[in-house]
Amino acid sequence: SIVPNLVTQATRLATVNSISGKDVIFQIICCGRVWEGHNMQEQSNSYVDDLCERSAFLWGYMSSSTRLSPPALQYTWDQLVRSAFLLLLEGFSKVPNCSTEGRSLMSMDLATLFHGLIPETVQAEVVDDYPSISPPPNACREEMMRYVDAFVKVFYFPNQDIIDWITVNWGEYHLDHSLSLITSKSAGSKDKRFMLHGKKSVFGIYNQ
Repeated sequence: SIVPNLVTQATRLATVNSISGKDVIFQIICCGRVWEGHNMQEQSNSYVDDLCERSAFLWGYMSSSTRLSPPALQYTWDQLVRSAFLLLLEGFSKVPNCSTEGRSLMSMDLATLFHGLIPETVQAEVVDDYPSISPPPNACREEMMRYVDAFVKVFYFPNQDIIDWITVNWGEYHLDHSLSLITSKSAGSKDKRFMLHGKKSVFGIYNQ
């Protein structure tokens, strides 16, 4: 049946909108100079703190409402957490040029999101406004952390290893995400030959 897929897509769209998905991606892109810099940052970017806070207050609002049954509440929270991680993936993939230090900062932002969505952290964030709510379920937090973290780490790979990784994992990531691994790596090394060869290889992989 197509109904479960429609429910998933509708819920995903609603959760992306509720956490201001377009604004999150825009803020990631606007960190341009930070991504390109060569100084190690000591703390994550402010956009990810805002994302954690917004997610926590959405949990407080949803869990204090009587409109959602426990299974529906758990499902919606799972999709919200999934959407938060996917927004970071989408934003990272749109950064055209990024230094090694910038990649480390991406990992730091990702870790901040992971810890910000720990059930006890979420509950503590909103306890003053929603003192009687329970912490949210663990949901898919660890699964999504591994998913986005794997993508970020590929930027460190040698050229051929990037192609090999895409060959194995292409079914798990969107074409645009895989292409960004090529274009960003090429921009950093100014290797135009890898840009042309890599993009051709990626299109071939996805069209097989």
